[in-house]
Amino acid sequence: MKQCLHDKISVDVYNDFFVDHTSLIKRTIVSVLKKFNSRIDANVVDDIYQNVALKIIKNNYLERYDSKKAKLSSWIYVIVESSIIDDIRKQQKHKTETLDETFAIGVTTHFFSVRNYIPKSLLTERQMEILILTIEKDYSTKEASTVLSLSESAVRCMKHQALRRLRNYYTKYDSYGGKHDH
Repeated sequence: MKQCLHDKISVDVYNDFFVDHTSLIKRTIVSVLKKFNSRIDANVVDDIYQNVALKIIKNNYLERYDSKKAKLSSWIYVIVESSIIDDIRKQQKHKTETLDETFAIGVTTHFFSVRNYIPKSLLTERQMEILILTIEKDYSTKEASTVLSLSESAVRCMKHQALRRLRNYYTKYDSYGGKHDH
């Protein structure tokens, strides 16, 4: 019963906080988005607001807020800024992973014809071995590391470097070795 009463008080405190400070939080979101030159529209602001609210509730930030240490607006600014930075990092990581996966799928689909046209000086012999094992033969990173007597992190690193080199080469040059106009 006591815990239930405490949860009710806690819910009321959070509800009151968000009712009283929604406009401050949303103004802060817009301010931080401008700082990062990010797209600002109602949907983006609402999504970030939800993330900030969840962060405040999940981490019990209201219980830890001390008005003697910081103004409420400063405290909210820090939470909003860290939430936006987290979102930007997640988006960038997702874009990088998607590019790598897309490129790897393209290499897998056309690997038998493409591998014959990869300039010998573009990839090291070890990078080529790693691509053959992980893409053509579909070995896991762990299996490739065992075969090549390398650490898993070395295999991942060399595979990433090889894919980056190939991506840069094939976006810079067409299949005949000529530069693209863009």
